[in-house]
Amino acid sequence: MTRQLRTEPLAGYRLARPLARGERATVYLAHHALRGTVAIKAVAATAVDAAVRARFVDAAQRARALDHPNIVRVYEAGHNDDGAYVVMEYLRGGDLERNLAAGLHIQSVLKATEQLALALDHAHGKGALHLGITPGNILFNAQGAALLTDFGSSAALRPAVPANASPEQVAGSAPDARSDVYALGLIFYRMLTGREPFPQASDGDGAPDGRGSEPPLALQWAPFREIVRSFLAEAPAARFQSAAEVARALADVRARTRVPDVAIKTGAVSVPEIDAADLAADVLGGQASAGRRHRRWVLAWAVPAGLAAVMAGAVAWQAHRNPAAIERALAAVGLAEHPDLVVAWQSAEQLRDDPDQRLAALVEAYRQVLALAPDHAPAAAGLAEAALRWKAMVRTALAEGDVPGAATRLGELGSVFPDDAELGTLFEVINDHRQAQRLLADTAALLAGGRRAHAPAADLAIDNYREVLRLVPENAEALAALDAIAAHYGAAAAAAARAGDLQTAMENMERATAANPAFADAEAVRVTLSEAEALQAQINTLLSEAADLRERGALIDPPGDNAAERYRRVLATKPDDAVAVQGLAEVVTQVRADFAAMLADGDLEAARALLARAGASGISEELVVELNARYDGEIERVETVTRLVAEAEALCAEGYITGPSLEENCVARLREAQRLDPDNADAARLLSVSATRLETVAREAFAIGMKAEGLRYLDLALTITPGISRWRERRDRWQAEIDQEAAAEQ
Repeated sequence: MTRQLRTEPLAGYRLARPLARGERATVYLAHHALRGTVAIKAVAATAVDAAVRARFVDAAQRARALDHPNIVRVYEAGHNDDGAYVVMEYLRGGDLERNLAAGLHIQSVLKATEQLALALDHAHGKGALHLGITPGNILFNAQGAALLTDFGSSAALRPAVPANASPEQVAGSAPDARSDVYALGLIFYRMLTGREPFPQASDGDGAPDGRGSEPPLALQWAPFREIVRSFLAEAPAARFQSAAEVARALADVRARTRVPDVAIKTGAVSVPEIDAADLAADVLGGQASAGRRHRRWVLAWAVPAGLAAVMAGAVAWQAHRNPAAIERALAAVGLAEHPDLVVAWQSAEQLRDDPDQRLAALVEAYRQVLALAPDHAPAAAGLAEAALRWKAMVRTALAEGDVPGAATRLGELGSVFPDDAELGTLFEVINDHRQAQRLLADTAALLAGGRRAHAPAADLAIDNYREVLRLVPENAEALAALDAIAAHYGAAAAAAARAGDLQTAMENMERATAANPAFADAEAVRVTLSEAEALQAQINTLLSEAADLRERGALIDPPGDNAAERYRRVLATKPDDAVAVQGLAEVVTQVRADFAAMLADGDLEAARALLARAGASGISEELVVELNARYDGEIERVETVTRLVAEAEALCAEGYITGPSLEENCVARLREAQRLDPDNADAARLLSVSATRLETVAREAFAIGMKAEGLRYLDLALTITPGISRWRERRDRWQAEIDQEAAAEQ
């Protein structure tokens, strides 16, 4: 048994209770102020040696790079006095064992396996193997989606040959992605049948025996026989070659094959279920008629010891007389779905498989299912999946350059899921793509007719293409255009150097590296320039000019005659020149300070102009990104303050000065505005107006005999402006008068 963690093992986390205990690790439920509820997997120092703990932490750290909707997120991992730990996303839907015990529809089984395959495909693309897939490492979220956890970290704690090992692992060969595929096949077979496909080794502590033979499947699982065969083939070459291939095969089966409409349950069968089975048998009584339309129900279960799965002992009833009554009787105890629910679900599934279907129709179909059965996990998962699919289609359209198509898809998404948290971000991304397309078109026109050789046009084109890449990183058209400009001016720099025109050579080299610092022939051109006579003299002249320009404050302005451009010209030819490197760093520091001062003074126009020049000067890509973020944040702050003051003014006009709640009132809005802008004059003015209005109401109430109410309003006025002495004196007089009257009444 593992030793429990101390009460507070990690800063910022509060342990709630153990979730699961294993021989070498314990999983705890914990809470974090920012992350909310999390799971912490802890390996005690007494459970394994330091090397195993190190492998455990290393694997968890690598898993942090995995970002997929079907992979449990890893927040952090490390060592402490108790041993090693990993902090992960907490999922409320339980693990695979728990969900199978409660019952999973076969469609949910297929969908979960497909999701796990997609998770593995993402991880394999990142070079990460799981090598520890077990039912305990398969978790479900509240929407019914399956997620895979413990990438590599469970393998670090396992025995040398685990029960889920592939044949090649048992033989001592190095595992690869197909080993994970094999382990997923073991899980899939177990979900279908409730048992392992191969008997356990005789010592009970190694990998199962019997590999190489095809495991048996009941008749009702005939549609999956080929999938199981490809999952569990002994030779890796005969197996599914990738997890992506698994996902495609499962999706194809779901789309093209009539899958049995059954649920799989490995938990004990309840008395009501048995009674319902008896009822169905009594009513149907073997009176099936081959000449009439009939429906089939399949009821199956596993005994508590798990010797068989739900489908293993399936009993089928066929009815030709009053089938709806029997179906509803079974539905009442959970052994069959309500016929209306079946129809609604089938309709939703048909819409899901239609690639041309509108999102609104698909979502409405899922919502009809949930209206009939609020706990219908596949419908809830389908609803969430629909939103994810449409978001994926938006991103795919953008990647293909189809901005109108992306906007259409996003419009559908917004009309159906208006509260989706990603809508704003996606709208901004589409606007960025639109702006990038306009810039690309304008720049192509600018360079038309061979104007790339015209230096001013080339400089403007470089600025435009850089802005395109800021809006749409890795834009292929912008990258290719910058490569072409760099190649052109790199060649021109070499030619000018050979002709002895060193100044022109350095100007051309600066332009080439501004387009692409690592263009193909950059080093060769630098060698050509370095061999030119008087190069160092020219560099010294540029450095001297840069120093003079800095003294005059010409850091990045005016264009063509500033310190940053002189330093960049030197570095384009001699990237390791220490004076130029330090000089450019000093320019960056001063520009950053000037920008901060402009923001502090509220001079947004000057800050925007400085930002534009910083971007055009090519001083530093990192600086431009930083200044853009700070400028956007300041704009958002100013807009938020303006909105809060406007809302406060409206609330004040309606009389909601300190009520009806602590959050929804004029004063609360103004305090929030002052938190963001302590010197905001409008907020200070409105607070004064609010306090004066409360003081006026207080005097009027007190004058007509509502003394307690008047005192309360005066107290509220003083909470807003506590420094007005005459109000405080009046408050004391009123309180004394109220106390005196109360004493007289006694």
